Amino acid sequence: MLKLTKIISYALIAFWIAFAFNLLQPFDGNWGVGIHWLGVVMLVVHAVELVLVYSKLKAAGHASLKDIVAVLAFGILYWKPIIKS
Repeated sequence: MLKLTKIISYALIAFWIAFAFNLLQPFDGNWGVGIHWLGVVMLVVHAVELVLVYSKLKAAGHASLKDIVAVLAFGILYWKPIIKS
């Protein structure tokens, strides 16, 4: 399971890099539009996750800016192991 989590994390990093490049210089055709809207939807979903789990993260001592950015980028992959422990 740990290997799958790492693979998904690396895929998310690659996606967020593509999203950032797409914001700076939009890709041609449907790729640019698709990446843009997928990124917006993911940011909204992860922002809702952050609102829902922030108090638990704060109680676990993980409420810094680094933790907030990690939740916005990786979502449940980041906060679930923290809350479990």
